[in-house]
Amino acid sequence: PRDSRRYKGIKMQLTNINISEFEEFYRELKKSFIEDERRDFSNALRLFKDGKYEVRYIISDGKRVGFISLWHTPDFVFAEHFVIHEEYRSLGLGAKALCELKRLFSKIVLEAEPPIEEIAKRRLAFYKRNGFIENEGAYAQPAYRKGASEVPLVIMSYPERLENFKSAVAQIKKTVYSNL
Repeated sequence: PRDSRRYKGIKMQLTNINISEFEEFYRELKKSFIEDERRDFSNALRLFKDGKYEVRYIISDGKRVGFISLWHTPDFVFAEHFVIHEEYRSLGLGAKALCELKRLFSKIVLEAEPPIEEIAKRRLAFYKRNGFIENEGAYAQPAYRKGASEVPLVIMSYPERLENFKSAVAQIKKTVYSNL
C-alpha cells in the first residue's frame, strides 16, 4: 500500500453531512452515478433520515472535494459510493481520503467494476495501491430499481481478504440492498 506520509501535507477530513445537505449530496451523486447505480431520491432520503446509512463529505483544505456513503454491517463498514469530484482528481486526494477512512474503520469492504474497460482497470489498480484486496467469488450487485439488471462486480476488502466471502455478501445484501 502507498505510504500515507506522502500525503502528510494534505489536510483531509471526512465530515458527516446533515439532513439540510442531503439534497446537495444527491445532486452530486447523480453527476457521478447513472440511474442504475443509485437509489431514487425518496428512498435514499428515507434511509438517511432513518439512520440506515451515513454520508460524509471529503473535505480538503476547507473545500468539499468529494463524498463517500457508508453502511455499517456487523463485521465491517461497506463503502457504497466514493467520489472525488472531477476537478480535484489526480491530486492524491482519493488516496488521502482512503487513508482517512482506514484510520476511522478497521475493516472496509467495497464494490468495484471488473477489470474489463480501461477506466475499471485503473480504478481496481487504485484500490489495490491503497491496500484493498480483490476477493475471489462471484458477486452481482442487486438492481437498484425494478426492471433493472444485477451488475457483476468485484468485492474488495481492507486490510485483508474476507475470511468468509459468502457471509460478507449476505451482510452486504441484507444491510445495503434489502431496503430497495
